[in-house]
Amino acid sequence: MSYGAFMGLFDQHLLPSTSTLALSLPGALPAFLILLLSLITGPLLDAHVHRYLSATGFTLTTIAYLALSFTCGDGLYGQGTYWAILLCFLLAGLGQACFFVASSQNATQWFPHRRFLAIGITSAGAAIGGIVYPLAIRFLVGKYAFAMGIRIFAALVGSTSLLASLFGQANPAVPPRPLGPLLHPTTWLDPTALRSKPFLAYAAGVACIFGGFFALPFFVTNWAQNKALGVPQDIVGGDGELPAGAGPPGFRTYWFLIILNGSSAAGRVAGSWVATHVGDPLLAQAAFCVLTALLALLMWPLAADTPAAVAFSVLYGAFGGGVLGLVASVVADLVPGGRRDCVGQWTGMLFVGCALPALVGPLVGGALYARYGENAVGWFTGGALLAAAAWMGLGVWLRGDGERVVEGGKEGREGV
Repeated sequence: MSYGAFMGLFDQHLLPSTSTLALSLPGALPAFLILLLSLITGPLLDAHVHRYLSATGFTLTTIAYLALSFTCGDGLYGQGTYWAILLCFLLAGLGQACFFVASSQNATQWFPHRRFLAIGITSAGAAIGGIVYPLAIRFLVGKYAFAMGIRIFAALVGSTSLLASLFGQANPAVPPRPLGPLLHPTTWLDPTALRSKPFLAYAAGVACIFGGFFALPFFVTNWAQNKALGVPQDIVGGDGELPAGAGPPGFRTYWFLIILNGSSAAGRVAGSWVATHVGDPLLAQAAFCVLTALLALLMWPLAADTPAAVAFSVLYGAFGGGVLGLVASVVADLVPGGRRDCVGQWTGMLFVGCALPALVGPLVGGALYARYGENAVGWFTGGALLAAAAWMGLGVWLRGDGERVVEGGKEGREGV
């Protein structure tokens, strides 16, 4: 969700002649790779190869953002090189894929009896990054110009990746799940998951989430600018001052993205708390999908002033945090018998089905934005989330009255 900061910078200054559809691709491509490669990283994490994956992720992400600093010349108007920027985000996606499944999988291993809350807290880290990184980009590029600012940003990304590499290790009390032959399908695909109707219905719902949810945050700064809900800030100088003609002082449009991500962090933890007390993360997530969809369908097009837009950002981030923060919890809940040695594999299988929707969704959002305006983006996101809620409701119904292990060791319905 941090790509919105780059999106505004590219659209307004570095790549002004590039279409909105093309500018959506650098943000969608990393999400596609992260989800696609989950099919590989999930079983590798079950086999306890965390150190190799995290070292690879640290190296690739740091190099990607360092290379990005060389793609826009002196950072002046129109000096961006689109193909080079696209390659940098592709490399960043490869690096981020090494960390994506690890956070939730580690939480499941270390905190089996409080896994909903633990996964929610680790998921909130992504939203916190959505606060820190856009602010860092704005400040560093405004103060040091694009090239040096992004190099310092690369050092920040590398430092946080290194911390994740050092501390994100497997629980030795959970035996590793040995990898089978690399070319054998069951090494990467668990037949039990493929026979689980609730899991398949849930996978369809999550695909709808990844296809529609992120289109809206991509365009939140453009939405605010077009509706005169804030003041756009051109951050191209090296002195930290606004260039002439950038607009009067006021509420900056990029703050809507910061607010959205900030409330998402709280929503992810709160969503886990709700799931713990309801006892059913799948049902809780379906409810969050409906609430978030209503915000996108109704409040996004109707927000007519800055206070209403701020309220929308807070609510969409909070309820959307509940949507995103419960994915790994539901997967862990659907794994039969509370097993912890195959959560990575099931999570990877779930996410690989979301890769193509995550790639196409923002592109569809960009096309709708270019042709019909920002309201169409909200309708697209809202429709996708309602479809997700319907699939999740089907998953709840298909699960029926079987037995499953739930939070705290109590018994309820099982997810197969």
